[in-house]
Amino acid sequence: MYFFIHISPSGGDLALTLMSMYTKPNPTILYKSHNMLWSCEYQGDSALRFVDVKTIQSVVAMILHTPVIEGRSSEHFFLMEKPGFDVAIMAGIEEDISDNEGGEWLPS
Repeated sequence: MYFFIHISPSGGDLALTLMSMYTKPNPTILYKSHNMLWSCEYQGDSALRFVDVKTIQSVVAMILHTPVIEGRSSEHFFLMEKPGFDVAIMAGIEEDISDNEGGEWLPS
């Protein structure tokens, strides 16, 4: 995620985030790993998309790795779920973002 924006189009509120989209997982790696290693390619600025924050179901990290596929190595990223996001939602944890005396933004 790059940043969040909040807009109010025609009487409603909408919160969006700008995200990088990756390719679908490499089918060879996915098959050989029994659907455990989702190895994708980064698509750069051509694949930036605005997404409604209410549609986000999970937060993941894309970790750089360089697999050898059919005798060639290439830069890929594998998907790793960030633990704790679903637990925080179930517990109802919310952050109060307010300006403190030091001028830093801190969760409450």
